[in-house]
Amino acid sequence: MTNARNRMYTRFIPSEEVGAVAAWQFGRFGEPALPELPLADGAQAGDAEPVPPPEPEEARLQRAWDGGHAAGYAEGHADAARVGHEQLDAYVSGQGRENAGQLMALVQSLEQRLAACEQTMARQVLDLAAELARQIVRRELAVRPDAVLPVVREALALLGTDHKPASVRLHPQDLECVGAALREEFPRATISWIADDQIERGGCTVETGGTLVDGTLARRWQRALANLGLDAPWDAAPPETEAAHDD
Repeated sequence: MTNARNRMYTRFIPSEEVGAVAAWQFGRFGEPALPELPLADGAQAGDAEPVPPPEPEEARLQRAWDGGHAAGYAEGHADAARVGHEQLDAYVSGQGRENAGQLMALVQSLEQRLAACEQTMARQVLDLAAELARQIVRRELAVRPDAVLPVVREALALLGTDHKPASVRLHPQDLECVGAALREEFPRATISWIADDQIERGGCTVETGGTLVDGTLARRWQRALANLGLDAPWDAAPPETEAAHDD
């Protein structure tokens, strides 16, 4: 019995008598066996992480090309931006400034021409308005022979000829038309009513004590146009008549 137990003991080693255990593999004859690292507690040989396969050469080259391309693109973009800024600065300081000056001169010339055109148009409009007013006055004098009455009244009021001798000159046809009404309105014997064919119809002159009030149509017309900045005589020919004479 004892011998059999001893033989069994020599074949099996109790766990409490086993120290550090390391895996061992057969190697070639004549080469020392490589020591194996001890397994971690509770780890098994089949649980080791697999080693990733090496990166394919084509993928490695592609990755290197992509990196170089990105770096070259960034560097080229920066160089192009720098060159562009330099060229823009040079243009602004040189040719751009010259072009800007030419453009400014062109704008100023256009503004001057526009202002001149506006002045010409304004003058033409005023001339047209003056001609229309002249025609209206002539028509009014033709249909209303007594239109001179307010002119005489205003002239006498300006001089204040209540007790002073005064001479009132009118066109003969006007005096014939409104003479009776004027003598009735101003019955003073100190006023002399004189027919003067040098006075155009619709106007008059009143003189007293060396003072003359010019109420002629030409003078009143001149004063009215002066307020508009125009200087066109009353007896000026209409624009169409002037054009016909030029032809």
